[in-house]
Amino acid sequence: MKRDQLSECGGCGAPERFLLHNLRRRASYRRFCTNCVLKNHQGLFCAICLEVFNEPPPPHQRLICLKCPSISHLSCSSSPLSQSFTCPPCSNPNFSFFNLADKKPKSTPDHPQGSTPDDDGGGNNDDKTPTKTRAIDKEAAKALLAAAKIAAVSMTKAAAVAKVEAERRVKEATLAKKRAKEALERLALLARKDNDRHKSSLLSTPKSRADAAVAAATTATKTNSLPLPSHIPEKGNNGSFPVSAANVPKLQRQHSAHVC
Repeated sequence: MKRDQLSECGGCGAPERFLLHNLRRRASYRRFCTNCVLKNHQGLFCAICLEVFNEPPPPHQRLICLKCPSISHLSCSSSPLSQSFTCPPCSNPNFSFFNLADKKPKSTPDHPQGSTPDDDGGGNNDDKTPTKTRAIDKEAAKALLAAAKIAAVSMTKAAAVAKVEAERRVKEATLAKKRAKEALERLALLARKDNDRHKSSLLSTPKSRADAAVAAATTATKTNSLPLPSHIPEKGNNGSFPVSAANVPKLQRQHSAHVC
């Protein structure tokens, strides 16, 4: 809020530099003078005696304005038997709940009647007009008190709403943090599984190649090896092996295959 907006009423724009009330109105925080606070919150106070209602009076003890939601005590009305009640602001467009009366300063030994504080005491003063001060009378004090109570209730409700909103946002932030943590853990798990899978593939490739080489070497060994006879004959008495006529062709073929 800018400095110039702090020194003027948000309703009528009057350059009030004091006695401005903070209120929450239409989802925004604004500052109003006493008169605008009361005119914008009809029904919260008696339009005649300016008593702020904790609870609205019962129907048989109140009068409602014919032109606005203003409420008045039945006993405060000048004609309680009449049902045609009109609140003071509706009766007079120029009506103001809060008026400061001009008051002349009291005479003191240092400042006698007719002198001003700028007087040098010898009656020598360029401005002979007495300085007037603005005083708050009883009616203005009642209006100021009523506006202050309404502003306090408004800010209390605004504080409660702000608290609920803050708690809701804290819960949403906590839930979002939990979801983000779970997502990061899931991502780390997937990355770890992918890394393990990659390492397994690197380790299995050399092993398969070695197995293939061993299988090839075994096959080559089996192919190049000579078959041994299933039965080795015993030596004879002269130290030679007996050879039968049936085994001669078979031995020749094996020898030929070996030589080739």
